Amino acid sequence: MKQGIRIDAVIFEDPVKYDPWVKALLVLPIVLLVVFAILLQVDANHRDIFPKEPARDSRTGSIVLFASTIFVLAVYWLVLPRKLSVTQEKIILHFRGFRWNIPYGKIRSIKAARGLIGWRGYSFITSYGSQVEILRKYRFKIRVSPTRRDQFLENANRALAEWTRRHGVQNTRID
Repeated sequence: MKQGIRIDAVIFEDPVKYDPWVKALLVLPIVLLVVFAILLQVDANHRDIFPKEPARDSRTGSIVLFASTIFVLAVYWLVLPRKLSVTQEKIILHFRGFRWNIPYGKIRSIKAARGLIGWRGYSFITSYGSQVEILRKYRFKIRVSPTRRDQFLENANRALAEWTRRHGVQNTRID
């Protein structure tokens, strides 16, 4: 290993927890868009389900709703986190299209949270009972829902304390 190169080893990794009601809320718009798109397609080609609607307008509506379904799925794919990693230098939120690195130097505290997030924060809450709040210095806080919250908190706070000790930082609060 070359001198000066530091390997950022993963200490703990956990998938994001999705409560059943969250999954239902995520599926509902997809189902509604697809059902209405199919109804409009059937109206345009076979039956007059919507009597005052011209076939051309029904066909156009069907295409728009199918495209909207693809758009909603793409948004889900981009903004719903898949897993969380605690490393020696940072916490990583893994999304399907990218990663969000949160270095320990920018973290004030990591603690269990309850309720809905207030102002000045990013919420990726997918489980009401498994929330963790990452309070960052001079930035918006972040809330996530690890599957094993207590283990995540233990490992994240231990890694933060170790990083703080190694770098001699004084203003980090560990909860």
